Amino acid sequence: MKEEKVPFESMQFGGVQFKVINRHKAHEIIGSLADFNNQKIYNVFEDTWRFPDYEENPVFLLAEDDVQMDVLEMEFSTDENPDVFILGFIFKKDLIVNKLISSYDTDNSPALIVLGKTTTINITLFGSVHYLGGGLQCDTLLGEYNHGELYVKGEVSAWLIYTDDMNMHFEGFNNVQAVINAGRPDILICSRLTDTDGSIIYVENYFPSTHKLSDVVADSFLEHDEVYDRETFIDDYYNTVFKKGDSFIDHNKEDRYLYTGFRDNFIDMIQTLSDKLETKNEESLFYDDGSTNYSFVHFEYDDKKYSQIAATILNGFNIRMRGLWCTDTQEILLLLEYLDEAENTKYQWMNDETAEGIEFYSIKHAVVSAFEALNKDYEEDDDDKDYEDDDELSLEEFSTQFGARKMPDYLAKLFDFQSHYGEETFSECFYLHTIDKTGLKTWSEDEAFYDSFIEFARANGSGSSYAYWLIDNDLNKCPIVVFGDEGGIHVVAENTQKLISLLTYDTEISVDFDKAYFYKDEDYYQESENLNEFIDWVKNGLGLPVVKTDEDADAIINQAKILFGEKLNAFLAEFDIETQDEENF
Repeated sequence: MKEEKVPFESMQFGGVQFKVINRHKAHEIIGSLADFNNQKIYNVFEDTWRFPDYEENPVFLLAEDDVQMDVLEMEFSTDENPDVFILGFIFKKDLIVNKLISSYDTDNSPALIVLGKTTTINITLFGSVHYLGGGLQCDTLLGEYNHGELYVKGEVSAWLIYTDDMNMHFEGFNNVQAVINAGRPDILICSRLTDTDGSIIYVENYFPSTHKLSDVVADSFLEHDEVYDRETFIDDYYNTVFKKGDSFIDHNKEDRYLYTGFRDNFIDMIQTLSDKLETKNEESLFYDDGSTNYSFVHFEYDDKKYSQIAATILNGFNIRMRGLWCTDTQEILLLLEYLDEAENTKYQWMNDETAEGIEFYSIKHAVVSAFEALNKDYEEDDDDKDYEDDDELSLEEFSTQFGARKMPDYLAKLFDFQSHYGEETFSECFYLHTIDKTGLKTWSEDEAFYDSFIEFARANGSGSSYAYWLIDNDLNKCPIVVFGDEGGIHVVAENTQKLISLLTYDTEISVDFDKAYFYKDEDYYQESENLNEFIDWVKNGLGLPVVKTDEDADAIINQAKILFGEKLNAFLAEFDIETQDEENF
């Protein structure tokens, strides 16, 4: 890539004078930075939405000495310099920000790279890959959305680390009070372990939540999210708390976040659940909420009687947390275990309820969550489930969106398969459903445009969708396109059969402005529950080929592009919809 020129040598941002450098100079500084598996983190020449080369005057801002500032809100430009596009902020030494460090937007933001120590009150990151190389000291760290990722080397001191669908990687926790994953585990930490031969190894693992938000955060800053049925922050927390340099933390809740009185509470939980067993005349209690399996059991070991409350995080995470009460010795044992595929313990943390360390907070939180789940009366939920089953989408209802056109036989068969096995259970994030024209109208409100497509399926977890492009009255002869939730309209399959083959790859489609593609990261891949049944059905029931590699998927997409790509771009241009520059149609 030709080396870019910088428009000027320095510029001011947030009251600090930065040196302006191009991506080649930035590569000399950050190109060797690696994650905890020794994989390079940054490629500033990759030309993606993180480091695009289509923006005019792309630059990095570099601070070579220690920096102290009041607020760092990482925007792409300033009022004084509106013509530059800031790809990232690089601090070679320590960074102290008195109130707030913030990314620009959940979708896209300049990157934050600090080689020294970072100190602030509140820090909220998203929209890019961020790196803090000398540790972090803060009150609250928030991460949001899967367009962001964070690596922190060195020790971390924080009251609250909270993430909602954004991976955060930590080398170690020095003084962290609470770790909260809004949904599935997104926080990873390197653990120092002893191998079977006595050698010390470091392993990066997903780390479970240690508290609820209400255990740590002041109630005035919390509300209930009805959609996800969970605690969340008030809508305007950014302006009312973060920008003022105030704290979320309610230090009057010490009894809750320190789990004071856990022993007495645990004994009460054991007694309450034991009473439920007597009422039900059962030996065990189990509840599975779809992501976590909760259980309560009695058992004997080495001639001693035990009662156990446990929670196991499913879907490939294989993290089990257990609290055991020994009736004979009146002792409590807490265990945090990472399991292999056969659910045997690979390594574990084990101690009594007085043990210090955030690992034991995670066990206590899991035990309390398990008790609440197992002690709940689920009769009402069973009624709701019956109602949902009655309200399940029928084939007739699904067919209405196709109007007078006959639904392809292969799509009808796929719908039957989904109805039997369930949505999103056989191919990652995919499911068939009815979709109105609202999304299409965000591209163009011209009727000739939105009536040229029929959306029929969700394509990935961020909201992209699959649609037939109506170039023929027979839908069997119509190609399938994907509408990206953040830009990009691409043809991906020449017919329904090809799409079904793509679905056997069991990974959601990635949609950029320039292209749509499938990529399976084996380190993070989690097989869908009913994938094997789906593959068997596709191969033996439909007689269609399955996709086993990225290259297999690319071949299907490229064939569709050759047949229909140039024609689709010409069609979109009629409605002033910007398209990618395809060279190989």
